[in-house]
Amino acid sequence: MNKAPAEYFSKYDAEKCEVCGDCLVKCPVLKMNRKAAVKAMTDLRSGGGNDKVLRRCESCFGCNIICPNGANPAQLFLEAFHKSHLESGFPAWSFYFQPHEENNFRNYIISRLPADEKALLEKWRDMTPCEEFVYPGCNVCSTPYLTKSGFMDGLNIRGSVDLCCGEMYYRTGMHDKLRETAAKLNGFLDNLGAKKMMILCSAGYNMFSNVLPQFGLKTDVEISSYINWLWERIESGDIRFKRKLEITATIQESCYGKTFGEDYYEIPRKILRAAGAKIIEMPHTKECAYCCGIGGGFPPGSGYNPIDITAASLRVVNEAVATGAKAIVAYCSGCLQSMSAAMAVYPVKRQVWHLLQVVQYCVGENPDLGLNAQRGAMLVRGILLNQSVHLLNPKRVKGS
Repeated sequence: MNKAPAEYFSKYDAEKCEVCGDCLVKCPVLKMNRKAAVKAMTDLRSGGGNDKVLRRCESCFGCNIICPNGANPAQLFLEAFHKSHLESGFPAWSFYFQPHEENNFRNYIISRLPADEKALLEKWRDMTPCEEFVYPGCNVCSTPYLTKSGFMDGLNIRGSVDLCCGEMYYRTGMHDKLRETAAKLNGFLDNLGAKKMMILCSAGYNMFSNVLPQFGLKTDVEISSYINWLWERIESGDIRFKRKLEITATIQESCYGKTFGEDYYEIPRKILRAAGAKIIEMPHTKECAYCCGIGGGFPPGSGYNPIDITAASLRVVNEAVATGAKAIVAYCSGCLQSMSAAMAVYPVKRQVWHLLQVVQYCVGENPDLGLNAQRGAMLVRGILLNQSVHLLNPKRVKGS
């Protein structure tokens, strides 16, 4: 069923839902049998829970595409996440992955960045009013080296990790935090007074366009994605390829790529073909793509348990390696870090590229793929040092 992206993120429509269970039967992660799926939907619709959904649903929104009636079952599941958090709270280990916590996984990496990347982050904090700007997104704040390219010179990047869009709050059902995030971003946009904003992150593009307005974001800023900007500049000749990247590559899809539709997720493929790469698709790709791995920690039954995140990441890497492709390409920097972290512990090594690095190589620059591996290893190290020590802590903190 084809819908506009905003419709995939509207509320669950109980009247459209026929309780057929397709969303759970055809889910690539849950794979319930029909009887169990129908019972789960019945229980969730009545305000109850379901152990399997609350333990394993990765809130990747694939079910909203699967649903033959456009009922948006993902939002029903997120409501159950929210209810669970209100009743049971969050485990102690979850706070290492909460976006605005001071001692979280992103700040662990950012505090260890080299001086030149820290200087970039400081520059991006400029709040001088402007007409147009580029919002980096919190994942790019962990990988600012991705923006160090000639074809990105002149882009007016503004933002910081403190101005995270709250995507991880959304996918864990944390409504209170989303309202706080929307209010904070309202102040950010009001201070800049900009009319146009390009976003370097598919998650952020969706959050600003389709989700945060539901939680109080008030803006008339024209929003666009770097994906479209990149392809338009390649097509127009403003970005000229000087050499080919002649590799076999498979693509790690953003969870939001599927909801933006074929025109959106086809752009990274067009760029890779123009770069000279041969694309080998994973079995789960495009509309049925697996989350990069972080989604394994989103359900309340996990609460960002690193074992669940690792298992989900390795699941994707297994598929990627099985294709025989020599490279994994991500167009989301969050996916880049998840794939790089998984590759840090995986016995079979593959190159992990960001789409921006593919373009950098083709214009004659020499992107340092070692930085991807370094950030992946830092993510793993931070989890081991700062999160795993809390896995036996029974303390829980309730949300609102």
